[in-house]
Amino acid sequence: MRDLTKHGGARSPAHPPKGLAFDIADHALIRRWTEVHDCRISVRLDHGTDGEEYEEVIAIHTGTSSHCQLIMWRNSAAVFVQPIIGRMQRYRSVAEALKNLDVKPRIVLTDITPTSWIY
Repeated sequence: MRDLTKHGGARSPAHPPKGLAFDIADHALIRRWTEVHDCRISVRLDHGTDGEEYEEVIAIHTGTSSHCQLIMWRNSAAVFVQPIIGRMQRYRSVAEALKNLDVKPRIVLTDITPTSWIY
């Protein structure tokens, strides 16, 4: 992970991060929501790609999968939720975003039996 606070990979006042860190109250709300919905979160600090830097992104995982189902970040005006498959949604607050989330565990097919093997 690169350090966005130092020169070279640093953010400058002219290029503020696209996403800001969540408030502690928002973290508590997200954590409680994930407990109720049998999910877990991972917090990604200084997350970014070329041209887009985020102080903090929250990834929401279902079950024991290491793959996240969606990511959440915020700026000074809104909270954004991006499913891995689907369109990004914009909300006024973390509470509004969580109220509209519908996370479902991935379906794992374990009862498929091949009719024949091709070699």
